[in-house]
Amino acid sequence: MSKIRILATEDDALHEEMLRITIDKLGYELIDVIYKPADLYLKISATKPDLLLMDIDLGEDVSGIDLMKEVNERYDIPIIYITSFADNDTFQKAKKTNPAAYLVKPYEEKELQRAIELAIYNRQDNNNNSIGFNSDVLLHNYIYLKEDNALIKIELNSIQLIEAHDKYCFIYTPEKMRMIRFRLKDICLQLPTSLFCQIHRSYVVNINAIESIKAGNHKVYIAGKAIAVSKTYKNNLYSRLHTIG
Repeated sequence: MSKIRILATEDDALHEEMLRITIDKLGYELIDVIYKPADLYLKISATKPDLLLMDIDLGEDVSGIDLMKEVNERYDIPIIYITSFADNDTFQKAKKTNPAAYLVKPYEEKELQRAIELAIYNRQDNNNNSIGFNSDVLLHNYIYLKEDNALIKIELNSIQLIEAHDKYCFIYTPEKMRMIRFRLKDICLQLPTSLFCQIHRSYVVNINAIESIKAGNHKVYIAGKAIAVSKTYKNNLYSRLHTIG
């Protein structure tokens, strides 16, 4: 079995050294330790880690919890918080980002090992049980959506809009709206980026299906909806559009 590949964030030199020693001793691969929050997304995209070890206090305005909210929208990676914060308020905030574990420094070597093994095991178990005839199936150029006792084939080109609601998404086509049993972040990993663009934490649009964009309030009009483009995705959307004048 290949080594579990881990990416970590830590701004304290002593804790970083202890983490490097512990990870090496446990037989995992530590890809890197990130100091600056701005570097995290590029590093994830470049290295595709199996797991994130996330410090909460990174010595900047952006906390590890803030980073994880964005990571959860972009990637499907289990997260383990390793932090000095033992208070309930911080834990409750962290809990909302669905971490695999929450470890308080100083932690035992065995605690970290079990948290890592459980995080990877649960991810693999979820992936192995996510597709079957009783579930929706997402493939390269189309999806099959379960309706009654049949799987209905939907071409990706015909999808205008995808709207997220917790563990489900609504798929809009010219014919009708259907529901799919996937999280938006999981769908985004498999959609062709040449065709689809995320404009909000809850919305992904087909670039070719956009009817108009109101520049004043940055709203996209598509599939009978007016959707405000969030600041996070605004530059990406406009960079994808071919404009004249």
